[in-house]
Amino acid sequence: SAASDVYKRQHFFNDGVDAVKIGGRLDIPVITTVHGHDITKHENAQTGQSGNRQFFQRVDRVIAVSEFIAEQALAKGCPEHKLLQHYIGIDLDKFTQPKQESAQPSLLFVGRLVEKKGCTYLLQAMERLKKRFPELHLTVVGSGDLGPALQREASQRGLNVSFAGTASPAEIRDQLARCWLFVAPSITAQSGDAEGLGMVFLEAQALQTPVVSFRSGGLVEAVEDGVTALLSEEKDVAGLADNIASLLENSELRHNMGLAGRKRVAAHFDLRTQCAKLESIYDKLL
Repeated sequence: SAASDVYKRQHFFNDGVDAVKIGGRLDIPVITTVHGHDITKHENAQTGQSGNRQFFQRVDRVIAVSEFIAEQALAKGCPEHKLLQHYIGIDLDKFTQPKQESAQPSLLFVGRLVEKKGCTYLLQAMERLKKRFPELHLTVVGSGDLGPALQREASQRGLNVSFAGTASPAEIRDQLARCWLFVAPSITAQSGDAEGLGMVFLEAQALQTPVVSFRSGGLVEAVEDGVTALLSEEKDVAGLADNIASLLENSELRHNMGLAGRKRVAAHFDLRTQCAKLESIYDKLL
């Protein structure tokens, strides 16, 4: 956008604190985007409520990536007239692999191995399912501080789990196209950190893979419960296991949810459409 030469954009709240100083000196509008941990974590209220309000008074526009994040921004003092909710998109041209499920039932987890991503609850659900689905395999893609503990937990529970470490975007797309279900049971961490939206949930749907997760943060906006995903309450391991089982046992339901997922992403999260809307937001500030 031509507007990029005459305004200052910042894509995380904490960076925006510095950006308003620069914007003030250059006398240009400042836009900040709030994504997730930058507004939800308790520790990110660095200057307290009064400091937050002062920042929000100085910035020209605040863009929230989900309604959930918009509510968080309002709670931290953002004036409603400055706040705008806008969904991020994904490039659908990169998600064209045909859906081809693996021969044996398979689950895929992709995410940082940290508290918020809830991988331990997936392992607990796997233990409930292993007698019913003895061939069920889980692949965990990602790294993080909880990696060693999660590997020990999987071993102690006697689970069929592969910890694959980090992977390239192309490798993740291939995994998403082959797995039966994408399962990422995110929770609200003790720090307050929660999913702002969850791009990988969009990616799974784009490749016609049903999602199983918890009702947490903004991910409930990334998917449609009962249509493209099955959701249970946070930390409800029994509900998580039941939802996984119901989809593993019903290939028609998986197929229909997969098709609905692709349609949902195309309708609401196409990168080109969303970027055009974002440029329009920027241009209106000029």
